[in-house]
Amino acid sequence: MSAVARPVAVPVVEVYLTDRLDLTCLAPVRAALDTAVRLRPDRLVVDVARCVGIDAAGIALLLDVHRQLLRAGACLTLRSPTPRLRRILRIARVEQVLHMVPEEGSAVTARHDESYCGAP
Repeated sequence: MSAVARPVAVPVVEVYLTDRLDLTCLAPVRAALDTAVRLRPDRLVVDVARCVGIDAAGIALLLDVHRQLLRAGACLTLRSPTPRLRRILRIARVEQVLHMVPEEGSAVTARHDESYCGAP
């Protein structure tokens, strides 16, 4: 008898940011996102409703995670960005790269997520 271990992908992993996403707090956020990516989710949802600000280092981290997931056939979704966060991402010219949806539970959110992430 032989046993073969196969990696199993998780459908959705959610991470909640509750503070700024900047250079001062990058290490623990990177560790949390790396752990989430290692779970091999089909979709990684980062809830940014309570994220009060972001700098270039935070944007670079999100873009890096986005690229990692894209290469694995998965997607990153930023949920509930504040108007300020959306404005910063627009100014940084990444608003069209990073997928953003309104608050959790919205019918628009679910419909948009499925089409963006390639769900049937």
